[in-house]
Amino acid sequence: MPYISYTDKGIIKYFKLAEDKMSVFGREEHVDFQIRNDSLVSREHFSIEKDRYGFSIIELGASNGTFLNDKRLEANSIVLLKDGDKIRAGKQEFIFRLNVATKMENTKSAMSDVLKQMSQGKGYDTIMSEILGKPKASSNKHQAPPTVRPKS
Repeated sequence: MPYISYTDKGIIKYFKLAEDKMSVFGREEHVDFQIRNDSLVSREHFSIEKDRYGFSIIELGASNGTFLNDKRLEANSIVLLKDGDKIRAGKQEFIFRLNVATKMENTKSAMSDVLKQMSQGKGYDTIMSEILGKPKASSNKHQAPPTVRPKS
């Protein structure tokens, strides 16, 4: 399942790309993905569309340009996308992903395993220390004791 990932207020979000129609990105309200409050973004900046070769980015003649992996695309050009390609329009950056759904499924599976172990009595700190390969904080004898300060 192809997606575009982007950061919104420090949180990574995903936009699912349509496989049966073009997805248009820009500042206008009618586009599929609206990029607000960025004067460097054109009304219809770029689009992504699936064809028989895969997914391609189409530069829609944006006055400030569309960048693919830090290289400015020619106006009205069509370029085949690869997994991990970085797209920039104005101040917004996007990453093209072919298999984000698989990564999300792996995360769900890992969380399911953690919850199962917790239901069997294993503590969260123990599970996380096993996953990360680090000793639990409570087992570190050189750790300074917590400091309690009176309220002023």
